[in-house]
Amino acid sequence: MTKRNQQFQLPDGHRLGYHEHGAPNSNSVTQLGFWSSVVVTLLLIIFHLSLAFDWSLDVAYGSSFLLAPAFVTMMVSIHHYAAPENKVWSQLGLSFAIIYAVMCSLTYYVQLTFVKNNYLPIAEEVVAPFVFIPGTPIFAQDMLGYAFMTAATLATAPVFAGEKLESWIKRLFIFHAILFLPAMVIPTIPMPVNETGTGVGNLVGRYANMVWCIYFGTATTLVTVLFKRLQEPRR
Repeated sequence: MTKRNQQFQLPDGHRLGYHEHGAPNSNSVTQLGFWSSVVVTLLLIIFHLSLAFDWSLDVAYGSSFLLAPAFVTMMVSIHHYAAPENKVWSQLGLSFAIIYAVMCSLTYYVQLTFVKNNYLPIAEEVVAPFVFIPGTPIFAQDMLGYAFMTAATLATAPVFAGEKLESWIKRLFIFHAILFLPAMVIPTIPMPVNETGTGVGNLVGRYANMVWCIYFGTATTLVTVLFKRLQEPRR
C-alpha cells in the first residue's frame, strides 16, 4: 500500500478513503471534518430544543445562522476526504452547500438585525416582506436555500463508498434529498397562518423541523464518528 493510500486508514486496517495530497494535509482534514461535524450536530440539537421548549426565536435564528458556515466547513472536509474519482461529486455538493449557506444565512441575519431592531424606524408594511413567516419572500428564499442543502447531501453521497459506517452515511445523505421537493413546493402553497406567523401552518413547520433535526443530526453524528476514527493511530 502506498503512503498516499494509508492516510485514511482505521486502526483495524480497513481503509475508509484517502487524501490525494498525502500526509501533510490528512491531519488537517480529519480535525476540520471532526470539529465541523460536531458543531453542525450541536447546532441541530440547539435548534431542536429551541422548538421543543419554545425558546426565544433568537436562539432558533442564531443556531440556524451558524449552521450555514458550519455545514460548508463540513462539506469542505468531505471534499478533501473523497477519493479522486469521487471529487467531482463532492465538489458539486460543496457548490450546492455554498448556495444554501448564502441564502439561509442572509435570511436569519435579517431576522436578527433588521426585522428585530428596525432602528430607522421603517413602516411595518415595508418590513413585512422580510419577516420569516410562510407567504413572505424571505420565507421562500429560505426554503430554496434548504432545497440546495438537500441537493448538496445527495451529490456528496457517492463519496461514502466504504462499508457499514460509510454506507449508513450514504443512505442518510441520499434520503435527505427527499426533502428537496417539499422545500421547493411549500412556498407555493397558501399556509394557514396569521400575520404573526402563528396557526396550524406554523405548528406543522415546527414539528417537521424537529423531526428533520433528529434525522439530519443522526447523519452528521455518523460523519463525526467517521472523522474521529480517522484520527485514531494505526496499528
